[in-house]
Amino acid sequence: MVSPFGAGLGAQAAEIVPSIGSVSARETDEALLPRTIHPYPNQVSWGCGQWRLKSDVSLMLSRDADPASVALMQETWRQFTFGAVALDVSHGATLNGRQFSLTSAGNGVIAMPDREPQATYALKVDPSGATADAADSAAMRHAWFTLLQLLQPGDGGLESHLEFTLPEVDIQDWPAIPFRGLHLCVFPETTPLILEKAIRLAAFFKFTHVVLEFWGMLRLQALKELSWPEAWSKSEAGKLIAIAREMGLEIIPMFNCWGHAAASRMSCGRHVVLNQNPRLTPLFEPDGWTWCLTNPRAQQLIRRVCDELIEFAGPGQYFHIGCDEAYSHATCDRCRQTDRVKLFADHVNHVDTHLGKLGRRAIMWGDSLLERAKWPKPFEANGSPALPTHLALDFLSRRIVIADWHYDVTEGDVPTLAHFRGRGFDTLACPMRQLANVRTLARAAVANHGGLLVTTWDELSQSIPQLAYSAACAWTQDSAAVTERLKTGQR
Repeated sequence: MVSPFGAGLGAQAAEIVPSIGSVSARETDEALLPRTIHPYPNQVSWGCGQWRLKSDVSLMLSRDADPASVALMQETWRQFTFGAVALDVSHGATLNGRQFSLTSAGNGVIAMPDREPQATYALKVDPSGATADAADSAAMRHAWFTLLQLLQPGDGGLESHLEFTLPEVDIQDWPAIPFRGLHLCVFPETTPLILEKAIRLAAFFKFTHVVLEFWGMLRLQALKELSWPEAWSKSEAGKLIAIAREMGLEIIPMFNCWGHAAASRMSCGRHVVLNQNPRLTPLFEPDGWTWCLTNPRAQQLIRRVCDELIEFAGPGQYFHIGCDEAYSHATCDRCRQTDRVKLFADHVNHVDTHLGKLGRRAIMWGDSLLERAKWPKPFEANGSPALPTHLALDFLSRRIVIADWHYDVTEGDVPTLAHFRGRGFDTLACPMRQLANVRTLARAAVANHGGLLVTTWDELSQSIPQLAYSAACAWTQDSAAVTERLKTGQR
């Protein structure tokens, strides 16, 4: 499988992505476009006609079409048409697995659009129906999600049959950032419903990955004290995994393999393990916040948890190992006798090697790899003379992906991404909360050929309304135009 990092699609997109909402002269009213689409396609040509759908339509695909994608298309069609327009699925020998046509019942196949070289999908709607050509199964889902947003119900009244229209349009589309991820946390206060909403919206807005981090909220066989008594069973949590996979998202499991070992926020005064069994104190540094890396039992436990979460999450390329804010690293009597930088680097490399044997790449937060003296606020850097973990950077495996989080950087460049990239690491720019922060880090991700991982932490409810904006910034290089479109009320 081709990595979504490096000089592949990311480099190509940096050169070819035009301003958002590129439109042809056929558009007659630039102030109010015919439809709202999130994220807005990179190349759009609106026509003046429309296709009127009535009681039933035919969806034709190839015989080797991905069954999961077909099931998704059928279910989302039912939802978006309120069950009022029947969808008859058939297979045509002239179509390949990444093409579809949608026509009035009995009209047969219509001509496919010509997909331009840079486009991952092309979508065309005219008065005879809709057709799409996509580069792969993911792009076919993206074309379908765009099509669904073009649907508009007519006002037939409660007693009348509901009809829908689709506007005439030609779309050529592609993402500016190939890795578009959303980081979700499961706290004791988090409900399954809000997580399902976030997952479904992320998929619909063309995200590619969801990082799922259980803060003591998943029962694990590796050690029962790693979960609170009210934690979810794997059967309960597995429903979210299934939804994500049905929607085309890859789940990235996460476990804090260094700092945040308490599985609770520092300000809460709780510790998921030690609150339940204080005899397990030797697994941690004296304050309980960080795993004791010289304890072989702790190392073995971390590997067992990684194994268990990978099996639970299913196939994928990545595993997030955390590794942020490890303020009490190597403070026990045994750890203090070691080379603390080497201890840290060896630990991360050993975890990465273990994950590599399971077909995974480690993702880790980057704050401990940045020196405070070199990267002052608003950049997040936790390497210091007292704890010079930034010196470990040159000793880490280049298979590791650095998740570079800075939540108060709202303008200008993000040179830390270039810092990591210049030393051979793939990177994820990780924003949160502020729209300007999302826009700035998305631009930097494009410039540095990296990915974008939007974080939510304990503010998921507040972050839900921002997902459309985050998706737009990840999809197009010109995120300033996204902001301007929202300000002026353009759809």
